[in-house]
Amino acid sequence: MKDLNLLYVFEALWRDRSVTIAAESLDVTQGAVSSALKRMRDEYGDKLFMLAGRRMEPTAMATSIAPSLLEALNAIRKTTGVQTSFDAGESTRSFTIRTRDVGEVVVLPNLFARMEDVAPRVKINVMFAPIEETVHGLSTGRMDVALGYLPALERNIHKKVLFKQRYLCVMRNDHPLANAELTLKRFLSQQHLLVEYAGSGHVLLERALIDAGAKDRIRVRMPQYLAAPHLVLRSDLIWTCPESLVVELRKHFPLAVKPLPMPMGNFDVALYWHDRFHKDPANLWFRQQVIECVHDIQINPLTAPRTSA
Repeated sequence: MKDLNLLYVFEALWRDRSVTIAAESLDVTQGAVSSALKRMRDEYGDKLFMLAGRRMEPTAMATSIAPSLLEALNAIRKTTGVQTSFDAGESTRSFTIRTRDVGEVVVLPNLFARMEDVAPRVKINVMFAPIEETVHGLSTGRMDVALGYLPALERNIHKKVLFKQRYLCVMRNDHPLANAELTLKRFLSQQHLLVEYAGSGHVLLERALIDAGAKDRIRVRMPQYLAAPHLVLRSDLIWTCPESLVVELRKHFPLAVKPLPMPMGNFDVALYWHDRFHKDPANLWFRQQVIECVHDIQINPLTAPRTSA
């Protein structure tokens, strides 16, 4: 790519998937972005970005050249010795968080409220992707940060532990064991609901259940958290769930909660970002907002009230 300005346009389109949003983030007109895209298409003999629904999605060619182009742009920025500033109050940039529905429930409402106060024009995109796509997304800037329990993320990824979590057992309020002690023997004799996803640290929960002899007692497996309480309320299933989500769900669902009668220990919920954007002013600002948001809502189970039936 001969024109350096085209690199900035490519980066913005790759990140924002919108000519309009890319133009706003670059502080140029939509016509200027469209003109730059046409020049890139002529240079590469490929459409590079095509409208799919309401988003400009990259072609196979754009996906293949993106890592090299974005790394080149990053190298150019480093040679200047000066980082561009980020004005949160005036910015119209979109920030993308990779997280699951549990992260959306626990963190997003407070984060959005915070954005309303300090950066009213900033937009938040939430997406979910497998681990291998998450690494690529963070490295190319397609995702700004990832949030969750993700010990499988590879090197060149920075990590900031936000809070520690424990697992709790959830059942309907009128479950036969709702008013009884949940011993290990009783726990293993019940039918279980398991929320699973390969690549997350929660695979350790499944292994613990299997090692304890409950493999055949896992009656339902599902990939999302927020459908689980609806099933629990209409069955005798026991669901082992992260505490932060339990605290939120009990505000809306009549659930009984018991300590997990297995020695699972705590696990870390963390914020992840790629080394390429470690000193990027916008990424740095957004990370700080997430960190302070989590601190404000005091999710840490060491200080939150203990939940028990």
